[in-house]
Amino acid sequence: MSTSSFAADPFRGRLPEDLIPQMKDIISGAMEGAELMLLREYSEAESEGRRIAARAAVMPSFRSNFAFRQEKAIDDIDGTGYEDRVVYNVTLSQPLYHWGTRRSEKELGELQFEMEKLNTQIVAASVLAQVRHDFMGLIVAKQRSIRAQLDLKQAVSQRNFQQSQIEAGAASSGSITRFDLDVERKELLSLRAESDYELRLGELANYVGMSPKQLSGLAVGVVPEVDILDQQEIESLVAYYDQAIEEDERIQQSEIDIEVNKRHLDIARKALLPKVDAQLGLSSNALDVDGTRREQEYSYFGLSVGWTVFDGFRKKGKTMEALSRLSRAERAKRLGEERLLLSFDRLLRRLSIEGRALAIEERVLKSARQELDQVKLDVEEQRSPVSAEEKAQSDYDNTLIRTQDSRISYLDTLSQVANELGLD
Repeated sequence: MSTSSFAADPFRGRLPEDLIPQMKDIISGAMEGAELMLLREYSEAESEGRRIAARAAVMPSFRSNFAFRQEKAIDDIDGTGYEDRVVYNVTLSQPLYHWGTRRSEKELGELQFEMEKLNTQIVAASVLAQVRHDFMGLIVAKQRSIRAQLDLKQAVSQRNFQQSQIEAGAASSGSITRFDLDVERKELLSLRAESDYELRLGELANYVGMSPKQLSGLAVGVVPEVDILDQQEIESLVAYYDQAIEEDERIQQSEIDIEVNKRHLDIARKALLPKVDAQLGLSSNALDVDGTRREQEYSYFGLSVGWTVFDGFRKKGKTMEALSRLSRAERAKRLGEERLLLSFDRLLRRLSIEGRALAIEERVLKSARQELDQVKLDVEEQRSPVSAEEKAQSDYDNTLIRTQDSRISYLDTLSQVANELGLD
């Protein structure tokens, strides 16, 4: 990869799903079927409901009240009995001027909805990281189980050969004990490896919402060799820090939290100011100037002005609370940015260390591969027994498994760096 292409897209072709194509199907399934993502859908739906409810703060309201009853005056001495009466009131109200507090209430619903969207992005990133790690671990666990079964078969074969030697009188009967113990140990290791694979398979299948059989069919091959970033490439990632901080979901949540507290402060400060509403209505429930009920219907329109003169220091308390919350939110944002920078530095150092460790394991694997090829050649030319090839193959397989564990550690760190820098 050229320097210019690396600068444009430093992780192109290096992420786990790029190296293991079948992982893309699992990631896609997890984003739709994982329980955490399904729960996020519920949370977003709840937040959408709160956003719609918050919009009502600036919308007109229509209220009505109808009542049917029988009335009789207390001073009715003629005994004419009860009279039927329908009483109703219909009112259309529209907030006109509330000093911006109604708009702030509406904006609170919008901001809280955006907060939930960011929460979904954070959860999606955690699901992605979990699927990447667990699926690569599943591939290696499957290889470990297969290798353990082969080791068991070899141990059984060696024990059977030793038994035949005893029966032929070429070995003592006590020599079989060591081989029996080796078979038992290899059998236990095989059961443990198989159990570990089945456990990983079941947990991952449940996590991504797939059947174990379908997932097992995808867990094939090996975790491939990784193109390790050199130190210069790692150091060049520092250029993405500012962009990463700006786009980080947690920092964006802090910014939203600041705006939320600003709206609460605005509402608290204007709590005692007069509020103006327009009203339009129709009613049959009215009184004459002398207090007697008037029978005819009437319509009305006008302005309503209301305010609270004294609220028992509620405004003062709410204002102090909002100011404190705002100050805390602003400080949390600053500290979050500082922690994020430190996290970036630690991740890049860890990536460098994991890369060096993987490079060592790759050299060990290459040496084991060369040794295996040489032993195969010696066996083919009858310079070494078949058992030498079996041992070399076992050593190579175990080295490959250890190398893949190191590849997973490196890819996990690389994926985390890509996610933190917003480049995945």
